[in-house]
Amino acid sequence: MILVALVPGLAGCTVGPTYKAPRPPDAATFGETRSETATVAPAHSPHQAAGKPGSDWWRLFRSPRLDALVTEALQSNWTIQTAQANLRKAAEGLHAAQGSLMPQIDATGTEGRQEYGAALFGPWAWTFPAFSAYSAGLDVSYDPDIFGGNHRLIQMAGAQKDAERERRDVTMLLVIGDTVLTAFEAASTADQIAVIRGVIDTDRETLRLATLAWQAGRRPRLDVVTAEAQLAHDQSLLPPLINAHEAARTTLAVLTGHSPANWAAPTLTLADFSLPSDIPVVVPSELVHARPDIIGAEAMMRAANAEIGVRTADLYPRLTLSAAVAAEGLMGGPAGAAWRLIGGAALPLFHGGTLKARKKQAEEDYRIAFDHYQLVVINGFREVADGLNGLKNASTELDSQRQALTSSNDALTLSQAGYQAGRETILQPINARRLFLLARQNTVRAQTEMFRQTVRIMVATGGGLADPHVTPDQWRSVQLAAQ
Repeated sequence: MILVALVPGLAGCTVGPTYKAPRPPDAATFGETRSETATVAPAHSPHQAAGKPGSDWWRLFRSPRLDALVTEALQSNWTIQTAQANLRKAAEGLHAAQGSLMPQIDATGTEGRQEYGAALFGPWAWTFPAFSAYSAGLDVSYDPDIFGGNHRLIQMAGAQKDAERERRDVTMLLVIGDTVLTAFEAASTADQIAVIRGVIDTDRETLRLATLAWQAGRRPRLDVVTAEAQLAHDQSLLPPLINAHEAARTTLAVLTGHSPANWAAPTLTLADFSLPSDIPVVVPSELVHARPDIIGAEAMMRAANAEIGVRTADLYPRLTLSAAVAAEGLMGGPAGAAWRLIGGAALPLFHGGTLKARKKQAEEDYRIAFDHYQLVVINGFREVADGLNGLKNASTELDSQRQALTSSNDALTLSQAGYQAGRETILQPINARRLFLLARQNTVRAQTEMFRQTVRIMVATGGGLADPHVTPDQWRSVQLAAQ
């Protein structure tokens, strides 16, 4: 009864350190990495939490086919399904921990036949015949958790659930990013295959004309050999592109949860996509609220902090209350009620240093979680900075390739005019067309790199940093198909 009287005074005492969230960085920009194509936007909109894959950032590319692929991946990707199952498992772990605060009630029952021996009744035992008896009732136990060990377990399970949710979001973000990048790869290789086939057709025409000129005695045999070598070289460019294209299509099948044997990816070209003119990027101090891996690392710090409280509570006395009520009787004979009420306490005295070692181990786990959090934050900043630099350089490369494409187109026009005026042979405009097509292939590659770097920024910033409610006319589309 004394133990019961102490419960009100001890309830609510939770041992262990109080968790304090780490301070976010106070940097205003990512140093010298700001790109002209990036603008700073708030990390949170009133409609959508930032940093969540559900914000549909991939829709900024305005491609219905891409939207369908990503939707299929979110619904059917097996890695996402596993992450969802792990989250459900963590949620059940939290429910299990919460149950420790409630009384534990068990139904009990026994039935058996027994005969007492001399150990219980001495020489009179022979006068007691064997008998059959039963007992049925309820056992109730309750842990008042006077030092908060169970509450700390609940905090730890809740933080682990939060961390698992962020792992799920990281998985979704990476699957979305891989799906979008693979779709771009499939589109890019398809466009390059079309260009190279045009180059090969041009090479064949060059070879035909060179052969005719050589047979007529107007050109040397060297022109024919050179044309044959050029045709063979350009034909060798086609198999790697076809292989890369097919690999991208089979990868899309896997990302969308299908077997490549019975699912075909849609036909894609770069003309199916548009690129946003502005890419909202959060400042470093807000990035910690946007990236799910950073949020998850912070949740693991909370879990580690709660575990210190659990291990600290193990050093303190543990109070348990139990009660039982049952009906007992002889089979076919008299019956009666039985009950018991027990309060118990256990104070750890000597465990060979195990309990203190576990507490110190939990403290080291917290330091590990803190160090991991700092590492994740720094890597997040690095990825954003690299993405901004990559986007800027890709934009510069694309401008250069478009200028080269324009120059090669001008050269083709001049060569055709010279041929019509009789100043050049047919070989000059044909060769100029080949150079124009190769410049177009390089432009396709540069366009693809621009797409890749844009996705890299989206993934590095946690996705969903662009407001999904932006109207279409607020974004300037860039026509990526070479004219």
